[in-house]
Amino acid sequence: MLYHVSEKPGLKVLRPHVSSHGRAYVYAVDDLVTGLLFGAGHDDFDLYLSNDAAGVPTVRECWPGAFQKVYQGKRCSVYEVDEAGFQRGVTSWDPELVHEGEVAVERETVVDDLYRRLLEEEKRGTLTILRYEHTDEYRRVIAGHVVDRLIRFDVDLDTCMETDSRFAAHFRGLVQGLRDLMDGRLLP
Repeated sequence: MLYHVSEKPGLKVLRPHVSSHGRAYVYAVDDLVTGLLFGAGHDDFDLYLSNDAAGVPTVRECWPGAFQKVYQGKRCSVYEVDEAGFQRGVTSWDPELVHEGEVAVERETVVDDLYRRLLEEEKRGTLTILRYEHTDEYRRVIAGHVVDRLIRFDVDLDTCMETDSRFAAHFRGLVQGLRDLMDGRLLP
């Protein structure tokens, strides 16, 4: 059994949609806790998702208070789907499985308070939540992640701070640093 988690309730069929990978897929995971992390809208500039060495899902805040801002007051639906036709290794994130066609929902379970549920998973040890830390080590990890995403997603560095308040509020230095690196003045 695989899990697809969505803010949209009542779905009977999951239809492929285009995400950051540029191709239309139905996305699923085989770990429910990992799936719950997708129960509220966010992207790679809010949270950095990974797994630790033991396979426990880990979420790092990319800016102070991101975890609470993303999940508090949110509800979601957990859709269980059959594994048939799903493929692993198509995207760069190992926990993710994709299917190119429509997928029938076998069962829906509603999570009324996603924030509370994720905090319960943290207490159980099935989820690690790393709140933003103003330490060199933590900020180095987040800076590397954010710079990777700015480049990988081809974010327009000239306009992103005007079009997305997160960039102006949290990533201004990184955006300006990349702009400075790319303006050509550092070349001989």
